[in-house]
Amino acid sequence: MIGLSELMSPVTLSAASPNRTVVCIYLVGGNDSNNMIVPLDSPAYDAYTRGRGTLALAKDSLLGVQSGTAGYGFHPNLPGLRDLYNQNALAVVANTGRFAPGRDTAGSGTDNTGEMQVRFVPGGYLAIPWAAAGAGDSGQQGVLTLPHGVTLAAPGVDPAGQGGLVDSIAATPTQEGFANTRLGEQLSTVLAALKAGAFSRQAFLVQVSGFETKQDELRRQADLFAELDRALVMFYKAVSDLGMAESVTVYTDTEFNRTLTPNKTGGSLHAWGGHQLVLGGSVLGGRIYGKFPSLEVGGADDASGNGTWVPSTSSAQYAATLAYWYGKTDLTDVPEYAASYRADQARLDFMAQ
Repeated sequence: MIGLSELMSPVTLSAASPNRTVVCIYLVGGNDSNNMIVPLDSPAYDAYTRGRGTLALAKDSLLGVQSGTAGYGFHPNLPGLRDLYNQNALAVVANTGRFAPGRDTAGSGTDNTGEMQVRFVPGGYLAIPWAAAGAGDSGQQGVLTLPHGVTLAAPGVDPAGQGGLVDSIAATPTQEGFANTRLGEQLSTVLAALKAGAFSRQAFLVQVSGFETKQDELRRQADLFAELDRALVMFYKAVSDLGMAESVTVYTDTEFNRTLTPNKTGGSLHAWGGHQLVLGGSVLGGRIYGKFPSLEVGGADDASGNGTWVPSTSSAQYAATLAYWYGKTDLTDVPEYAASYRADQARLDFMAQ
């Protein structure tokens, strides 16, 4: 694993070239990433099993990988993403979360309302804030709503003048093999838009519901992760076949992580810092970036005594790294991030610029 101190130096390379695409897979409800990637070495795994209780995954069921000298395991239903990690196409960014204004990670509690990672647009849809034109506007300027609830933001988008594009995407047959799940249908819509090539840079947001796992979590998360794994592996293969792997980056985001300790209904509660996945040909994969929490309930990284991790990397840093690769060099004009964005220490180094 790469230490946070090694990542927080400013990136000095020039801004990204055009013709780049980002796809945000937004896991609605708060993804419990404590079971998405698990440390396998002692004493970290031992702390995990003590805190997770009935939600703990057996060590021999986890899909092992290395980051530096440390061993980790992906959830058993993420075999394709584990393979992409081992092929250096997938990275994990550890313990990201929203820093509230005027606070740092030394504070206690779970005040994670400092910024939002998404922007709401009319119709109940979400969009990537830093990609939408008119960053100070709360309306739908610069955002198209596509079939299956996908949103598209790009420089030069005029929703009133793009009806033909939306209709052509809607008329495109679903990519072979993608019709079995809603996420597959959504990513097929993204592929149709990529093939249309209407904009030099494009930022898609795909909402995936069901991650509010406050009960029956083990079964529900197994199904959710299996769907995520199949769809992302197929999507990466599809963009690779199109020769676009290096120009398309997929990343996960969510409202918050969930508590390490279980509740009384076989689920977990809202928490704070959690782990994210980044996939693409420009990703410096095969590594875990940032500082993994200790997983010791009541320990130095626990804000509330129930496995609520104080983030070691702000969501603004995470977003700024992806935005910079895309071509957005500054987030100070984006209200959703301005409160905690620091231009001198804003970007991590999980992307090849």
